[in-house]
Amino acid sequence: MNNRGSIELGIFDLQITNNQILEIRNSADSVLIPKFKYPFSGSQFKIYLLTDHENVLYIGTTKNSIKNRLRYGLLASGKNGYHGYKWKSQPTIKLHVWCFEGLDKEKIENIEAEFVYLIRKETGKWPIYQNEIHFNNLFDNQGEEIAESLYKQIQYI
Repeated sequence: MNNRGSIELGIFDLQITNNQILEIRNSADSVLIPKFKYPFSGSQFKIYLLTDHENVLYIGTTKNSIKNRLRYGLLASGKNGYHGYKWKSQPTIKLHVWCFEGLDKEKIENIEAEFVYLIRKETGKWPIYQNEIHFNNLFDNQGEEIAESLYKQIQYI
């Protein structure tokens, strides 16, 4: 495996009501899917991007399954100080998930930071609900190159 690892992309349309995902559809063909499957249900690092079909709302990382990460952010109520996702009142969301094999947390955080910055550079706006970015300079130019390849895959642009 090279220093970039391997990357797999999934794009989904989510229907959300009362802080719960009611419906997941594969964006490519609008087919209803009962649940996220591997690699999106796996424990490898992921970068996920959420849009309202026009604007980038948020970019995050997780090593959990995407289902568990989204559920945690949707159901958070402020207990212990975490109020969850700021976008959780949106009724429909487009979710892009990139799964990475062979990359560690520092490299993923570098890609995430480069990706968020690239969104700002290209659109003139930060992701609407992005409140923090974890910068990490240990991945040299590779993180920037990977972020550029992710950006080219965003369907809302």
